[in-house]
Amino acid sequence: MDILLWHKILSPYELAVQELVLKFDHMKKEHRERGIYCPIENVTGRVKTISSILEKMQKKEIPLEQMEEQVEDIAGIRIICQFVEDIERVEKLIEARSDMKILCEKDYIRNQKESGYRSYHLIVQYTVQTIDGPRALQVEIQIRTMAMDFWATVEHSLQYKYKMKIPAHIKTRLSNAADAILSLDKEMSSVRSEIMDAQVSSQLQNRLVADILNTIENLYRLTNQREVEKIQDEFYRIYAAHDMEELKRFHQQLDIIAEGYRAQSVAEEM
Repeated sequence: MDILLWHKILSPYELAVQELVLKFDHMKKEHRERGIYCPIENVTGRVKTISSILEKMQKKEIPLEQMEEQVEDIAGIRIICQFVEDIERVEKLIEARSDMKILCEKDYIRNQKESGYRSYHLIVQYTVQTIDGPRALQVEIQIRTMAMDFWATVEHSLQYKYKMKIPAHIKTRLSNAADAILSLDKEMSSVRSEIMDAQVSSQLQNRLVADILNTIENLYRLTNQREVEKIQDEFYRIYAAHDMEELKRFHQQLDIIAEGYRAQSVAEEM
């Protein structure tokens, strides 16, 4: 196949990866803005290299004309979660969307591979708009925990090094590591609620502090510096006390004070 034709084929997949990474990152942003725990920790994407596509086609004896039908992971998205329980939540988020249609599910968590590999794969149909019109593409979405991803990354590197023929003693050590990863995920799940509460609380505090500082900055344009400095000192006192409830009350009171100064400024201009 001509190299230019390869670029033409792969270009829509590159667009699909860019759009999907952006959409999943926006999901994270929406969760944060609403003070809701987000099951998505990190998102990355890639388009398979021509070399990798050819290697897979050769291994599975896929004819060139059937490449886009049978090579399901030309475009790949990887979603990393903190907890095993989050994987199902991410799957439900995807299932509820109208711009992605789930074609196939592969559960390597309940059905762990012999090597120790654990992950949850979805093959989705996603449509991109190109200058030639809409293109419905297959995209593989891998959903796994940080621990699973660490193991899979190491295993992939070893597969590449030994050209898919990892020595038996290293396979044994990988298997032992996979068991340790499973134990780690279970242990993290046991303290999941406490970690989630702490993270949501931290996100809420960051939002409150940013909003308060923005309001105080605006007050410098509405009233005299001495008054604003008093408000600023009070904020620093409350922040140093690490009292979230008092910080919330201060935020509400500051909004009322700021609104009063804004009304006074408008009245003076009239």
